[in-house]
Amino acid sequence: MLYVWIAVVISTGVLSAQPSLRQWTSLGVWGAAGANFHVPQLQLPSGTYDRSATGFGWGAGGSATFPLGSGVGLGIRAGYAALGATLRSTTDVQLQSAVHVVELFPHALLWLGRSHFYVPFGMEVGFSGGSSVREAGQNAWQDVPQQAVRLAIGGGLGWAIPLGQSTTLAPELGVRVPLTDVSSAAQWKPWKITHARLALGLHFGLVSRTREPEPEPKAPALAVSPEVSRLQLEEVRLTEYVPLLPYVFFAEQASTPIAEYSSVASKGEFALERLPIEALQVNRSVLDIVGKRLAEYPTARLTLTGTTDGRREGGNLQLARQRAEWVRQYLVTTWGIAPERLVVQAQRYPSKPSASRSTVAEDRRDGDAENRRVELSATLPDVLAPVPLTADNQRIARPEVLSWAVRVDAEVPIVSWELSLSQAGEVVEVLRGQGQPEASLRWRVAAAKLRAGELPLEYVVRITDARGRTAQAVGSIPVDYISSFRKQSEKLPDRTVTRFSLVLFDFDSDALTPENQRVLEQLVLPFVQANSTVRITGYTDRIGEREYNNDLSLRRARRVRDFLAARVPAARYEVAGYGESVLLFDNESPIGRQLCRTVQITIETPTGSP
Repeated sequence: MLYVWIAVVISTGVLSAQPSLRQWTSLGVWGAAGANFHVPQLQLPSGTYDRSATGFGWGAGGSATFPLGSGVGLGIRAGYAALGATLRSTTDVQLQSAVHVVELFPHALLWLGRSHFYVPFGMEVGFSGGSSVREAGQNAWQDVPQQAVRLAIGGGLGWAIPLGQSTTLAPELGVRVPLTDVSSAAQWKPWKITHARLALGLHFGLVSRTREPEPEPKAPALAVSPEVSRLQLEEVRLTEYVPLLPYVFFAEQASTPIAEYSSVASKGEFALERLPIEALQVNRSVLDIVGKRLAEYPTARLTLTGTTDGRREGGNLQLARQRAEWVRQYLVTTWGIAPERLVVQAQRYPSKPSASRSTVAEDRRDGDAENRRVELSATLPDVLAPVPLTADNQRIARPEVLSWAVRVDAEVPIVSWELSLSQAGEVVEVLRGQGQPEASLRWRVAAAKLRAGELPLEYVVRITDARGRTAQAVGSIPVDYISSFRKQSEKLPDRTVTRFSLVLFDFDSDALTPENQRVLEQLVLPFVQANSTVRITGYTDRIGEREYNNDLSLRRARRVRDFLAARVPAARYEVAGYGESVLLFDNESPIGRQLCRTVQITIETPTGSP
């Protein structure tokens, strides 16, 4: 029967959610048995007692516990403890000791995670209940003089086993390590007693009312709706002006550029017309574009200024110069540029640095990567001028950015989200993020990835909460595809489309620099007619706060709109700012982050009936 009862108690403790000892104030009783370890050094008339001795100990009393939180509580235990043992002298004379203590043990209760195990830890104060000794063979007991207050550090490990809603059985293994002696008399000390015990407590929770079990949080719910009813794709002759960054970026502590730059073995291998209409790919060939232009403009000179991040690289001027020398050597060796046309300089830190001084570690890392560079400055603007690229039958999208309104209903935090886009079962793009999605998810339409034809764009938005539960919303957006053949057969009006991504802003700035104003005057304004539609969209990179970047991108777009509208007020202007919610280019690349600090201008002008 005893084994059956133990099995029932253990299984009850394992299956119960929480013991009342952990939830409510409790009162209880306890009993204990254990061992007393005496370490004496007594100089008595009957001999010197300096041998360690062990005796049986026991105790009993009452207790109270007070929970303070899910993992912490306070307890106080009071009762009687017998701490005696038989001591032996150097001449093997036995001395029986009877040490009686009324103990008071205030302690902290530390629960181990969500388990039923706890650790009591505190200071025991013991008041003498009468301590005496008796030599073997004697009948009379002699009181121990000057009996001292017992102070001991107590700790242990307990297991709370629920027996019911408000009753807990608590076996506990503990130890008391003394700080004081049994007596303060000179010949009776030192004499310390360490006490180890196995206690069993029975606790009764003071339940004021029956606690209702907490309801299981609901699974997340998701509602998604596109903010446009249709996507239009049109084949046009597209001319795009791609900006040329006046920078070459380097890895940390390296004197060679980062690996993403492309290079040729000789100038005969490079052809500007073979570059894709994609700014990131164009700028990966910046050294060859600059080399080709220097060869075309023999009077132009180029200044190469090497810099460091000024922090992790410690402003190493030698390293900065080595970087500039590498670029110089490439232009001399590959493109045959005369060395005297290339001026090498070195600075510890760029004059217009990125976010190296940010308090956010990720932003500081990105800023450091951008500040490790060689800056290019030409005496002739044409050397670093934007690159015009033209192609027939290129697809453009209206709108250029798709948005979905997202509404999440969740009682448990959302840890991740995903937006998957596909056509005819083929995945076009997958966007992912951590935490709850923004109220509006955006995707800059990758028109070149979409199929020719009126195949709907299908979307799936999925969220996952902290418990691993998911919710998803699906839908589709119709696609109206206007091909060149359709324009001819249906006699639809044609139009020219010119796109500029030329206005590159300094880090954390919406100011139009003199270079930006020159680009707008010379390259953009000639394409703006009174019947043109000019769409101006501002962007940022990922550095900084999302809300701040949304505002910064809109301010950038409005600056450009105001500049153009002051000169061609009759044109139709559309302005938007997407901040970092739509990243134009890969932000793991310092080239991509720099190119994202832009305003993209798309100019559409009707050419009349076909």
